[in-house]
Amino acid sequence: MKSRQSRITHIPLARWLTIEFTGLVVISLLWSLHSPLASYSAFIGGLIFIVPNAWFVRRVYRYEGARQMRLMVGNLFRAESTKIALTAVFFAAVFILIEPVHVPALLFTFAVMVVTGGALRWLIRPQPRR
Repeated sequence: MKSRQSRITHIPLARWLTIEFTGLVVISLLWSLHSPLASYSAFIGGLIFIVPNAWFVRRVYRYEGARQMRLMVGNLFRAESTKIALTAVFFAAVFILIEPVHVPALLFTFAVMVVTGGALRWLIRPQPRR
């Protein structure tokens, strides 16, 4: 009798980031009804979430499989710390370098992207590789 092997699951990261970026574009277009500055600020607020998140995903899911678990867990902690630091640096850079900023649009879009990212973790399930 053959032993049943478990398959390595593949997380659809490209689809995940595509959905997040599409949501960002929609939110930015909705803010454009208010003003171009609000739309621009909303887009920047979404990028402040997406760019560190994409970097985190790239670092953590570089390694797959049980033999690579030690490397994956080590990368998880380093990547999360760097993701938080990048987010803080991006917020600081926006408030220092960009003079006219619509703060409610920036923060609202960032908050919506955080909630959307959490919801996507429940909606998009890992799929087994074949």
